[in-house]
Amino acid sequence: MISFAYPNLDTEYYQGLIEEFSRANPHITVELRPKRWDMLGGIGAGDADTFVTSQFALNWLHEQDSILTLSPFIEQDESLESSDFYPGTMGLYTREGKTWGLPAGVDIMVMYYNQDLLDQYDVPHPQIGWTWDDFLDILVRMRDPEAGVFGYAPNLDMFDPLTFIYQHGGKIFDDLQDPSRTTFDDPLSIEALDWYTKLIFDYNVAPTPEQLNEAFGPRGGIQAGVYRGQIAMWTGMLSERGGRLWPTEWDMHWGMVPLPTDRHSATLTMVEGYFISSQTLHPDACWEWIAFLSGQIPARQAPARRALAESAEYEQTVSTQVAAVVRSSMENALMLSPKLAEFEEALGLFSQAFESILNESASPQEAMSWAQQQSKYK
Repeated sequence: MISFAYPNLDTEYYQGLIEEFSRANPHITVELRPKRWDMLGGIGAGDADTFVTSQFALNWLHEQDSILTLSPFIEQDESLESSDFYPGTMGLYTREGKTWGLPAGVDIMVMYYNQDLLDQYDVPHPQIGWTWDDFLDILVRMRDPEAGVFGYAPNLDMFDPLTFIYQHGGKIFDDLQDPSRTTFDDPLSIEALDWYTKLIFDYNVAPTPEQLNEAFGPRGGIQAGVYRGQIAMWTGMLSERGGRLWPTEWDMHWGMVPLPTDRHSATLTMVEGYFISSQTLHPDACWEWIAFLSGQIPARQAPARRALAESAEYEQTVSTQVAAVVRSSMENALMLSPKLAEFEEALGLFSQAFESILNESASPQEAMSWAQQQSKYK
């Protein structure tokens, strides 16, 4: 018997897969161990033989010798085609020339919209391939101060402006895959933040922090605005679709589209991976289990394997629209290196700088220059 630790919200999903796995592997019994989930930190796997967790856990798992390298299994398993994984996903779990984790699923950042609200204002729905100009046009047409309707509201804190920075060609690190220094004062990053904040302060199509608090309360925030039908579009992760991970399901007709493009198409991602504990007594059985899992459609995220994402089964499972958004977004996915977990202090500086912009205590130029000056990684 082997034990498997996973996010508790996926219990039903893994219970169903155990039945299928057991039919093909009657000699292996899998014990499920649900754990509390954190998007960035993943789970505490405890003494489980194998587990799924965030990409950002790789560094400390590797440093503490808590996991086995999967390279020998991958080399010997002819049924696993590494080339089928989307570019960059396998690389996230590579250290010292060896692979330590198997990509499980990719949570992609998307743009959600309230179909009912857009239809009410006779505004066309956004389409795959739309641009920043298209985005702004919809926001302006949707803004209705008398009804308290905003065209847009960011829902992911600093992830939101980060995406716009990379779409414009800017960057906050020299290399997202192998970061060594910050580049907060990059001119294109400042340009992107300047454009982004104009949505709030010049066009007033997105709420200021004060407007958000006044309209929806200190606890309600953006989610309250979405539930009340007063926010036309908002960013979120694929795993949130339909209100998953929210207090209640969305009761409106909703749609999703890839993020708008500027100089580049760019989509921030969070990738989960399967690992085998270095303490397990049954490494071969663990490999059979996670290799099987890697060939299944994920419960919440986009498939890490192209064949799954492009399959008719995936389209039938999630809907034609969701599948199309996933396929388009994965072609422009920004894979965030697990090494970024070592730059928590630097990311905190970016967050502080962005907050000062929102509070109008600093311009994008001033805020980003300050962050770069304060960074010990410059």
